[in-house]
Amino acid sequence: MTVTNDYAGPFDPDWSLDRLSRSALARLCRERMIVSMFHDRALMPHIAMAVGQKATIRQADSEWMGSSPVYTARNKANLGITGDGADAALKSFQFDIGAPHHFLDFHFAYIDHDLGHFWLPFCGAHDYLRQISNNDPHLVTNMCHHMEDRTFDATLAVTNPRLRAIPVHRPPKPDEFTGDHCRWEIRVVDDEPGARPGEPSLAVVSASKAAQLELDLGDAAEDGGMDDYSGDFRPDLRLEHLAHPVLVRQAKEFALDNHLLMRAAYFSVDENFSTDLLDDAAPQHRAAIMPAAVRRLRAALAIEGDDMAAVAKLLQLDPFLVEDYVDYRVEVHDELSGAIEFVGGPGLDDNVCRSPMDWPDGFRFTAEAVNPRCVVTQVDDRRWELRIDPDAEPAQPHWLSNMTDGGGLRHFDLTERPVQIG
Repeated sequence: MTVTNDYAGPFDPDWSLDRLSRSALARLCRERMIVSMFHDRALMPHIAMAVGQKATIRQADSEWMGSSPVYTARNKANLGITGDGADAALKSFQFDIGAPHHFLDFHFAYIDHDLGHFWLPFCGAHDYLRQISNNDPHLVTNMCHHMEDRTFDATLAVTNPRLRAIPVHRPPKPDEFTGDHCRWEIRVVDDEPGARPGEPSLAVVSASKAAQLELDLGDAAEDGGMDDYSGDFRPDLRLEHLAHPVLVRQAKEFALDNHLLMRAAYFSVDENFSTDLLDDAAPQHRAAIMPAAVRRLRAALAIEGDDMAAVAKLLQLDPFLVEDYVDYRVEVHDELSGAIEFVGGPGLDDNVCRSPMDWPDGFRFTAEAVNPRCVVTQVDDRRWELRIDPDAEPAQPHWLSNMTDGGGLRHFDLTERPVQIG
């Protein structure tokens, strides 16, 4: 198989991730990590408007504490990360969707088994919140204190229950500041200070088929790279350092990790607030994310045009339709018509709690982001026809879509850049 750096050219109904080169896969991995940022931007406003700003703290705790321990354990197992020290914890942070590479510019230092550091010369999440809130210290404290204190420790507990994230400094900061946005210690404490408060979402999400899905490691279509991360901690690790089949699996894993995050989020809304709120917010959540995701995927993989071939390519890359979790096939009949059919996979019957798959036709927001005149018509439980109707009224972008990829994220550069070690 010949690998390529993009998905330019004709639509291929049999296209799969292993067609991409290591460099293209690494870029796609970063694009999938960044979906975690889109997720909260598209969901939290619904929580704040319906229940109040304070409720967003509870929501953040529930969704991240209900998912990050699950996907952290998955990533460690996939990559051969073992041990219970600071090095294993720092490795895990390097593969956490909550720390998307470059947009959250994490830097790391490993001191010894009991101590490590991380710091952020640039934090896109903090920078964005400063912009939209006029640097409101209350809202910044909500994110950088209340939403991090419990969630960091919940993630670290997967590696060692005695590990703690201890802030050295963090926001709020004045309007003009220089230096790192924040700096933290990762430390093994001498005495276990007691069990962390649990989150009901964790047990439920852990019982899902998504949490238990095993992603197979395929064959290499390109030479080079690391087969796992069982060796020494590498503070300068980049996704480009990984072998081709590892990157294929990691691209799938990052999409699955976002699914687990959203599953925990939907459970939290359903249980802590109301089913009516979830029924209203969940479709809007996806509608607000997809214009941003499609815009970035087009740029990353050189997908041009707005005909059915372009719609079909972006459906093959839809981050909500996780490879191996949901098996589906996209067809192109001509420039204006096509179809999508779900043919199997555990994601079609994963009912331990509600998830994005409870709205299976949500892919229409992907199609509309490519061409707002793409009309989706359901044929049966698993098949939908797609038609670009030049006379149709164009679908309007969701009112949150500009906010979702605002704050510099719309054009943020996720290509690789020179390694800086500090």
